[in-house]
Amino acid sequence: MTNSTTRKTPYAIALAAGLAIAAGSSAIAQERPALTVAVNELARSLDPGEHTGNVDTRIYYSIFDTLIRRDFAKPKADGGANLVPGLAESWSWTTPTTFDLKLRRGVVCHDGSPFDANDVLATFSPDRLWGPKAYYPEGRVYFGNFTNVEKLDDFSVRITVAQHDPIMEHRLSSYMSFTICDEPWNAFRKEGVDSKVWMDQAAKALRWKPVGTGPYSFVDYQKNDRITLAAFDRYFGGQPAAKSITFRSVPEVAARVAGLVAGDFDIAVELPPDQWDGLKRYNDVSVKTEPLENSHVLQFNTSDPVLSDKKLRHAMSLSIDRKALIDALWKGQTYTPNGHQLPSFGPIYVKENKGYAYDPALAKKLLAESSYKGQEISYRLIPNYYLYNVEAAQVIQEMWRAVGINARIDFVDSFKEVRKPGAQVFAWSNTYRVPDPSGAILTLWGPASENQKTWKLYGASAAFNEAAKELTDETDEAKRRAAFAKLLVAFEDDMPMTMLYNPVTGYGVKKGINWTPYSQYYMDFRPSNFSLAAK
Repeated sequence: MTNSTTRKTPYAIALAAGLAIAAGSSAIAQERPALTVAVNELARSLDPGEHTGNVDTRIYYSIFDTLIRRDFAKPKADGGANLVPGLAESWSWTTPTTFDLKLRRGVVCHDGSPFDANDVLATFSPDRLWGPKAYYPEGRVYFGNFTNVEKLDDFSVRITVAQHDPIMEHRLSSYMSFTICDEPWNAFRKEGVDSKVWMDQAAKALRWKPVGTGPYSFVDYQKNDRITLAAFDRYFGGQPAAKSITFRSVPEVAARVAGLVAGDFDIAVELPPDQWDGLKRYNDVSVKTEPLENSHVLQFNTSDPVLSDKKLRHAMSLSIDRKALIDALWKGQTYTPNGHQLPSFGPIYVKENKGYAYDPALAKKLLAESSYKGQEISYRLIPNYYLYNVEAAQVIQEMWRAVGINARIDFVDSFKEVRKPGAQVFAWSNTYRVPDPSGAILTLWGPASENQKTWKLYGASAAFNEAAKELTDETDEAKRRAAFAKLLVAFEDDMPMTMLYNPVTGYGVKKGINWTPYSQYYMDFRPSNFSLAAK
């Protein structure tokens, strides 16, 4: 089957005309085409401190840069995350608790102001990210160890921490570390006025008038319709390939697919596996897939009178045939991690950890030994929040029934409803935002996590919390790995959740677009990852 389109995006028109539109070709700078990306949902805002969801980061990843960048295309030999210069050219620990960065010269903000140390100080202000009254409390999850951020000169910054942080570089390359330009932010600062007052105004402005240093600058936002970015030709990484990128809101999968085939869209995101084979029949469309650094999980409320029985929780986990789920839902294109970890953890990755097993015979044995008497267990989920959320629940319900566990699927509207009193089992996902346990399992399940402190859904064992403290306090790599191995064993024995699989994100991409998706939800349109080929 071939594609016969009647409508074409500007890029498709340029390609058909035979324009030489490879990235960086100054000869056709004025003829660069526009790009249209169909997304399931627009960003909730373009303030990188306010939201860090997949719908947000995939758009503002091209507006902002980080001091240090993760090179997704070239991981380390051991599978660990490879870090390269971003807005910082170099960095080093000058003492065990002081981390110095030399900033890149010649970088320009979208408003024309030069990038320098003041922009870093505005981004990592204690009032904004890491202080006790930080405007964005989530910043403390990543940078709560900071005690000072100071300017040494216009292109040198020093970060001081309470205790040595072995993954500082990773923190500065990940979520919450996107660097804002200081002049728009500080324009609202008023002497003698409570910081919360002027920061409210600054945040409101930044939400839809962001100013960064990335390859594309903000142009326009129309609620429930589109977000448009324009090429920033003064970008330090080179001239962007497209003159603009419009992210178009197209909630329905069928509409995204139809628009891609018709030529209305150049890229369509969040395409499920049942669409892949059909799209591959078109000679001007390719399908790109990437397993995500995110795990779909089922959380068990260990405080619930029924689920407090650990043998029942283990039986529920052992009853789930994850390979069958992956084959049926994901065409076998993904995997279940061996525990709450990924190979991108590098030297701290515990390769020998076995993770979550499928053993229905052992499940029946543990169930018989448990206090479970056949009570109906509530399995809550938000329909369509996660791809194949409902389908997975229906299959798991039957797997549990096969070993003697009676579950009822309850649909709710939000995570507030999911976690309301009476919660027993619910669908959730865990993102590995920093390739280290401190940015994954400790953030979500550790002693200071909402699971233990706020929601009180995980009554952790002493073994888990002690291993967590040891992992947090330790800086020696080998000792950290040993502590993490103990923590994984304790966590899997506690069984506050069971892991299903890592979802696969699918993208439909028109011919001639050279672009690679990442294992995070970032959509990277920098010249190093995005170019347009000549016909």
